[in-house]
Order: sequence, then structure tokens, then C-alpha cells
Amino acid sequence: MQKSFIKELEANVLTEDGNSKTFLVPSKRERLAVKIDKDVLKRLSDKRKLEHMLKNLIKMNSKSTTEETININKRNFRIFI
Repeated sequence: MQKSFIKELEANVLTEDGNSKTFLVPSKRERLAVKIDKDVLKRLSDKRKLEHMLKNLIKMNSKSTTEETININKRNFRIFI
């Protein structure tokens, strides 16, 4: 049985501090790390929105990029939705 995208994401927490969590996004194209503020995670309580946002990020990134860290906070999270 295949793991769902969100379960893989939650299993790949790189770091966690008081304000944010950093996830390693499951992708074969590149090593993409996403740092999301915890208040934004509360707003994205619907897992489908989070999954849609991350899959769009994977699509938008350049094919020549091999590693990237993206910071998502309350000021810029609407850009990614």
C-alpha cells in the first residue's frame, strides 16, 4: 500500500522549533525543504490545501534546481495557495 503524500510529509520533519516546522517534501526531481510557520499550519488545517500548495511548488521549480529551502509565513502563504 502506498503512503499518502501528507503522511510522507509528516514523517519527514527535518527540524521543529517554537515557531515553525521544516519538512522535506517527497519529490524525485529535487531536494525541496519547506519551512512553514505553525500559525500558517493551523490555517492550512485542510490537508488537501497543503498538498495542493506543495505539489504546485514542485511543478513551479526549475528543473536545474537540485536543492532549495522555501520559507512560508503568514505574510506570504497566500502566494503559494
